[in-house]
Amino acid sequence: MPAPDLHALIRSEAHLAEQRRALTEPVLTALVDAGVHRMIAPRRYAGAELGLPEWSREIGELSRSDASTGWTAMTTTSSSSLAWYLPPDAADEIFTDPRALIAGTAAPHGRAEAVGGGYRVSGRWGWGSAVPWCSWVIGGTLTSKGPRLAVYPRADVTVHDTWHSAGLRATGSHEFSLLNAFLPTRRAIWPVGTTPGIEGPVTAFPFFSFLAVGVASVCLGIGRRAIDEIEALAVEKTPQHATTRLAEQTGLQIDLGLMEARLSSAAAFLHETLSAVWDMALQRAYVPDEAKARMRLACTFAASEAAEVTQMAFAAGGGSSVFESSALQRCFRDAHTAAQHTVVSKRLLETYSMHRLGLEPDMARF
Repeated sequence: MPAPDLHALIRSEAHLAEQRRALTEPVLTALVDAGVHRMIAPRRYAGAELGLPEWSREIGELSRSDASTGWTAMTTTSSSSLAWYLPPDAADEIFTDPRALIAGTAAPHGRAEAVGGGYRVSGRWGWGSAVPWCSWVIGGTLTSKGPRLAVYPRADVTVHDTWHSAGLRATGSHEFSLLNAFLPTRRAIWPVGTTPGIEGPVTAFPFFSFLAVGVASVCLGIGRRAIDEIEALAVEKTPQHATTRLAEQTGLQIDLGLMEARLSSAAAFLHETLSAVWDMALQRAYVPDEAKARMRLACTFAASEAAEVTQMAFAAGGGSSVFESSALQRCFRDAHTAAQHTVVSKRLLETYSMHRLGLEPDMARF
């Protein structure tokens, strides 16, 4: 998958991307050249058909190089999974061009009026990560048949400059809208309980867990970068009014050990749980609610622990952490922004526990 020189490019461009609030053209081009946006798409559409445990690790490594880049890779690859579900004529229309990017928002903020051959739709969505760079845009749309994941050409979409955020600044996660756009029926699907256009283990995996796994993987990558950065700083820095390097101080040594243990434990829990569910998908086996709930627990725990690790690393860096030149402050901001996403909300801890206690929580979006 992505070569070392791609990671070097990502790191070298990260500060400029942060300033511009958008990934730079060299990084976007390199990601597409490497096929990162099609990591889990079908081979029919130049996809790599990675297993989801491997995909999770790749997203983590990209996020270790730069969180905004990892997030963009995560949202475009998870969105490209629609190539498995759409009817063949719609999938061909959207995915035949191997360089076409797709991303968007699943929340059903579009309102559809039935017309011949489809719908007329208007709506406005938030959290449109990567939408400015896409050829196709997903906008969750409420139709007379219920909610649908609808795909619109980028030309139908207006992007509004609203992403002035604490972290993940270069993801282009602006609000976007469309007005009275025509949506053919073939480009509006619900990926749960329908026959996919292409069969594969991806379609046996719980669809609404794609994004949770992706967000958790981004967070783990950011946490790993924070540990990298504090280790590098500790061997170089002698704090003011101290006579020994940070690396030689017991407090830092203890904190570093705790950071490593917490992040590694969270990563192990996620990958163990994800691998178990992926094995079920490979066998085309039914994934029980117990397994879905446990996987979402692992995603939420990974995001929370990674955010805590970045806070510990930021604090350990002292005054060095507060400057824009320090990756520690960017890790802190990016991890806490990513961990705010609803798919890794701490409310999901309640859902897991309710399931275990026989209280029958709503798991329709698991």
